[in-house]
Amino acid sequence: MSYRVLLRSGNVRALLLAYSLHTLAVSYLIGYYLNLTLSSIGGPALVGLFATISNVFAGFLPIVAGAFADSHGRRYMIVVSAVFEVLALLSLALVADSGGRLIVLPAVMLSASFIAPSPALFSLMGESVPRDGMGKAMSLLFMASSASGILSYLTFGYLAERIDDSCLFVLSALLVLVSIPLYLRVSETVEKKDGGTFERFRRSLKGVTLLKEPPFKLFMIYMCFELFVSSIASPFVPVFLQEVYSLSVSQISWLYSAIGFATLVGAFIAGYVVDRIGSLNSLILKDSLSVPLLILFALAPFSGAFLFLAVLAFIEQLNVASNRYVVENTRREHRGLILGFKSSLAKLSAVPGPVVGALLWPISPELAFLVPALLTPIGIGLLFLLRSAQKGG
Repeated sequence: MSYRVLLRSGNVRALLLAYSLHTLAVSYLIGYYLNLTLSSIGGPALVGLFATISNVFAGFLPIVAGAFADSHGRRYMIVVSAVFEVLALLSLALVADSGGRLIVLPAVMLSASFIAPSPALFSLMGESVPRDGMGKAMSLLFMASSASGILSYLTFGYLAERIDDSCLFVLSALLVLVSIPLYLRVSETVEKKDGGTFERFRRSLKGVTLLKEPPFKLFMIYMCFELFVSSIASPFVPVFLQEVYSLSVSQISWLYSAIGFATLVGAFIAGYVVDRIGSLNSLILKDSLSVPLLILFALAPFSGAFLFLAVLAFIEQLNVASNRYVVENTRREHRGLILGFKSSLAKLSAVPGPVVGALLWPISPELAFLVPALLTPIGIGLLFLLRSAQKGG
């Protein structure tokens, strides 16, 4: 099934439009601007603290969000999360000029609210297409995210040097607000269940029994380890570019925009790769390539580092395989919960990652990237074990 065929679905088009505008509003913040703002206030230590607290809050929200998406509808959770993002952005606007550490609180709220609806988003997209197009459907979300990210980095990177942060955050809030009625145009893919709110939620939680199955256990262990390793380095990429290569905020914006094109192409190709070679093989390929690229990014001069960072962003789009694996191995009535459980476990496992990165940074900034590269082969081994277990089953 081609991308053109998938885009004939009204539900797919409506969801992509709403998600694109939503992502345009906050990509620059999630991508780098929050980290740079926090670093200017409290240095790398505050960046690590923000990432750690965000992971704690994001550790339980996706489970609740996934269960409510199963019991009350996918759109319900997406819209509720968007409302909280608007509140977080307006709160950021109020405290942005104070320069105090209080800014961490709305920053955490924004980060957690953006992550929470992901189980509903991927469930909604996966349920709107046939099974043989799931990989491409997941890639469409990633492509929408990448394209909107490019516009976000360019637009808000330009505005950041011309208006104050308060106006910047209010503008983002307005864009998220506009996306809400667009989400409401998307057709729901789950039937409304009988019973009260608590009863429906309790029935949805029963889907957690699926995690007792050995393949799912091993898959969740892999996801926990993967997010722990990646979270050591990811919060420090913009800080590394700023402090090691002396790039300005505007230059980092342009750099992230250029890398956005790599992710856009990578997401397009990832859809075909994942549907062709399968979810687990795609994850093995991604992790295997990331090891040398992380090492080269940490040690190369800027011209080479930029290239390796772009290639890393390109292959990272193969992560659509992890969501595809869950969608294709779960029933609809429990899909949001399992996707939420995966996201929550991954976030909780990532809590110590930024702390490790913050400890490595004073020794040498390069270590924040070399250590994750040396740990990644353990995750590859877990994927091989999971693939063998499924073949044996």
